[in-house]
Amino acid sequence: MKIRYKKALVVGGSSGSGKEIALRLAELGVDTTVVARGLSNLEALKSIDANITIVSENAAKEGSALRLLSEHRPDLLVITAGHAQPMSPFFEQSWEEFSGAWNVDTKIAHGLLSAAINLPMPPGSSIVSFSSGAGLSGSRLSGGYAGAKRMQHFLTEYAQREAELRRLDLNIYSIIPKQLIAETELGVAAGQAYATASGKSLDEFMRQWEEPLTPKKISQSIVELLSKDEPTTDRSFLVTGKGMRPVG
Repeated sequence: MKIRYKKALVVGGSSGSGKEIALRLAELGVDTTVVARGLSNLEALKSIDANITIVSENAAKEGSALRLLSEHRPDLLVITAGHAQPMSPFFEQSWEEFSGAWNVDTKIAHGLLSAAINLPMPPGSSIVSFSSGAGLSGSRLSGGYAGAKRMQHFLTEYAQREAELRRLDLNIYSIIPKQLIAETELGVAAGQAYATASGKSLDEFMRQWEEPLTPKKISQSIVELLSKDEPTTDRSFLVTGKGMRPVG
């Protein structure tokens, strides 16, 4: 498989789906930089592939997004950063807890998409931003998470429209996992919370999906999307254990 991108910046790529995507891109010869807050996970990633550049930084910090894109000048940006949202009903959460995903996931997407347009990123660049199926149907046990991820999806639509109006030649994709992602911290926490609420074990709850959705499956779908000879005109994709398809 060949991929046309030269430099990738994966924000939130030290674990889960972001990690798998970063490893696959590096394997394909893409100069890959991973940004995350936790240094230990970054160092563990570096031990797997020494060719990956690691940057320990909070991408939600004011000014961080513009600086990262200015310094690294990627032609592929992957946004997978996510907040470990408390799993409980909204009325049991403080506003600070409730709004956590807004102040991390949505804020990072806002900053990076804004920077991508204002710099702008090089012509022909692509941006892959991860939303969530929670943004389609809600998630009553994760506070403001569903709304935050829905807004992140909207931001990609807004950014694509602005890029077209400015003739920037940017391809901006919104990826929407339609089921909980197995083998990830967030997926396990959410699965356990909903399993307990429904009186089931975690395994019983996760078996509602015929095929599990894993970080490796997601990375395979993303690389296939990015490996197309010409960018697809579809911009939003649902991902399940059975594969990826355009929304609608």
